[in-house]
Amino acid sequence: MRVTLKDIAAKVGVDPSAVSLALSDRTAGKLSPQRVRQIREVAASIGYRPNLSATHLARGKTMCIGVVLSYLDCYPYNYYFNLISEACDQAGYHAVPLAVGRRSLFEESSLNLGRVHVDGMIVLDYQPADDGADLSARLAGYPLVVRMTDPKLPRPNFPCVLVDYYEGICELLRHVIGRGWRKFMFIAEDDPTRPQLRNHGRLLADHEERAIRDTSQAMGVPMDFDHAMIRTPERGAKARYDAMMAYLSNHRIEKGVCLIQDGADGVSGTYAALTRMGYVVGQDLTVVTMGAIPAWEHVEPLPTFTCERFQEISRLMVELALDGIEQKHRFSRQAQFTYAATLHDFDAVTDVTKQPKQ
Repeated sequence: MRVTLKDIAAKVGVDPSAVSLALSDRTAGKLSPQRVRQIREVAASIGYRPNLSATHLARGKTMCIGVVLSYLDCYPYNYYFNLISEACDQAGYHAVPLAVGRRSLFEESSLNLGRVHVDGMIVLDYQPADDGADLSARLAGYPLVVRMTDPKLPRPNFPCVLVDYYEGICELLRHVIGRGWRKFMFIAEDDPTRPQLRNHGRLLADHEERAIRDTSQAMGVPMDFDHAMIRTPERGAKARYDAMMAYLSNHRIEKGVCLIQDGADGVSGTYAALTRMGYVVGQDLTVVTMGAIPAWEHVEPLPTFTCERFQEISRLMVELALDGIEQKHRFSRQAQFTYAATLHDFDAVTDVTKQPKQ
């Protein structure tokens, strides 16, 4: 049977209201330290467990922060959620995943976020609505923090963290071209349920297309992502492997081609298919990814990829969310932070300019 405040009061010989005070942080000037200690010792001895729902109701808070993401099993959203959860725990809050799938936050059918019981929200992949809908209004006035990856998008009127993947991808492509790789093909997820808002149904996000197009023009190297494209139904290793095997069974990839994958998740499947069909990564061709490699994707040689400061950004987003929830006013409502998507260079992209010509 659950131990109540009345049970503790009967043991100590005080009113239940005194027990409530002693078990809270509201005892200053109302109960003696000795009485508070006595009540807490009795409560612990008979196995009292506080009703957190009632405590949160009294405080007017759920002590939960919603984390809006596409899928909890997709990288980097799952990694971000784990890091955000750790930061929330340290602040006495809980992170709650709010998965909306591949649909837009602005679709009423995606998730009725206005009825979710959280104190604030962190959106991991913010995209504005084509019709200019106000996301903060859609989310019923919750304190809101967003992460975005396209510097061209208009900044929202709430705290945001921009990870500049446009410039990160430009740097990645300049690096590869600088090492002598001048022929390119692309590997991208072809998911028919992807929201049209992402880039009007195209395989690559708008900032990815711009980065490829702008770098191609600036460096004088053709990159035809519309036609030199290998499509995969998902981003998992099995889906990448099956799609690559289907393609390689009917086509031969030319020697000296750089394969650019839309994200590093599933790259082990790409490598497995290439190896099975007799290609040597780093010699016959190379692989780069427009995103960091998950810890479970072990491949050799490692591809070059773009990455972001996951831990630092996670802590910042939680700090911004708490600032709005607890009304500390340390940051402005339109606080904006920008991070670079950095280049991580590994062995797969060999410097072919230094290799002897055959």
